Amino acid sequence: MSAGEARAAAEAGAAAESAEAETRTGGAPARSGAAAARRPGRPASDAPDRIAKAAYSVLKRDGYAGLTTAKVAAASGQNKALISYYFGSKQGLVAAVARRVSETITGEILAGLGEPRTATELVRGVVDGLWAVLDRDEGLQRVYFDLASQSVVEPRVSAIMREMKEGYRAVLRDLLRAIDDGPPARDLDAVAVFLIAGLEGLSLERLERGETRELRRARALFVASASAVVGGG
Repeated sequence: MSAGEARAAAEAGAAAESAEAETRTGGAPARSGAAAARRPGRPASDAPDRIAKAAYSVLKRDGYAGLTTAKVAAASGQNKALISYYFGSKQGLVAAVARRVSETITGEILAGLGEPRTATELVRGVVDGLWAVLDRDEGLQRVYFDLASQSVVEPRVSAIMREMKEGYRAVLRDLLRAIDDGPPARDLDAVAVFLIAGLEGLSLERLERGETRELRRARALFVASASAVVGGG
């Protein structure tokens, strides 16, 4: 690292410490020495987590259009300067939240999926796992579809959605390779796209109309048809 880079890193670290200290003291100058060491409050290291959680709450409540750093600052107890330091911009903050949403959905589905050996086990497990996630927190799908709609007109949001979907495709490709009756390698991406499209459609129907008898039947039909596609590839 050059001297200039070292100075820049030191200045950035000092700025972060100053911003975090200002946040913890409500805007008052930070105390030094033993007094500062005794100051109560959460450790500075959890500030990004608190900010991201607050941004998720604002997105669920107000949508992408209503998301502002001022609202996130108020909800997280952090100042706007610290939000800019950690995330750079509104889009950077949204990207961090989108990754959390994606990781939450993927992680919880995989945790309940186990090790499916057949196409039917895989498709049913993914659908049931997604429903369990949405039962726990419907806000996940609201945020997902809000970002999906914004991606049509917002290039940066479009890039975020592409990243999320590529993550889903990668996970599905691995699962499809592992089952006994999976599709040929040349069709892995196409089958993954097919499954994601079906899951999005079912989720959107649930978001718009709730858990209806028709939707429950549609889920069963999707499991049957998708299993045939996956296993018959």
